[in-house]
Amino acid sequence: MMTKITATAALALLTACGSASVAEQEAAAQTKTAAAPLTIAGIRIGMTAPEVQATLARTGWKVETSAGEDWAATVDHEAKRQRGVFPIEEPKQGVAVLNATKGDESLTVEFQPVPNGDAVKLVRYVAPAAGRTPEQIAAEMVKRYGKPETSQVAASIYEANWCTGGDRCRQIWGNPHQGLAAKLDVYGKLNISLSQGVAAERAWQNAVSRAVGGGTAGKSSF
Repeated sequence: MMTKITATAALALLTACGSASVAEQEAAAQTKTAAAPLTIAGIRIGMTAPEVQATLARTGWKVETSAGEDWAATVDHEAKRQRGVFPIEEPKQGVAVLNATKGDESLTVEFQPVPNGDAVKLVRYVAPAAGRTPEQIAAEMVKRYGKPETSQVAASIYEANWCTGGDRCRQIWGNPHQGLAAKLDVYGKLNISLSQGVAAERAWQNAVSRAVGGGTAGKSSF
């Protein structure tokens, strides 16, 4: 069963600046929000770039963005590709990647263009484990996300995966639906990743193709 993670509590307890009392309250509250979307720092798959920026601003993150193609440019790019025309560069009026920092925590959010803006497709979070043992980290992660589909906790090792949509969850990469993975790396940092899944990526690609076929994009000069 999946549970919701909040920006203030989910990351705080996984770093040195966490508050146990706040985390306990959040963990108790999350028993009432079962089956809510998986989130990292309050960010969920499908959120728009302005929503992500507003969410992070409220919780003290310093944010930088990298420009990317918007929907119209993406459709035009695909139309040219289908005709064998490869422009050097399309206009970059969208948001491709957002990088955020708060103390020793870092966050990377990747977007894909959609008709109404840019939507989150991948979230990555990294922070020092701050002296916590794999067992302690595992316990905190279970409070936030419920029991993982797969996990390994031993010595300096911590790995766990949560999947949705009934997927068999050996790892989140390549699964049809959303998934979240957590891992303690060799540098003693906790890495948490949230992916939209293959089905959503295919649906997006199909939407681009339909837009090309339907003439949604402006006529190209090439």
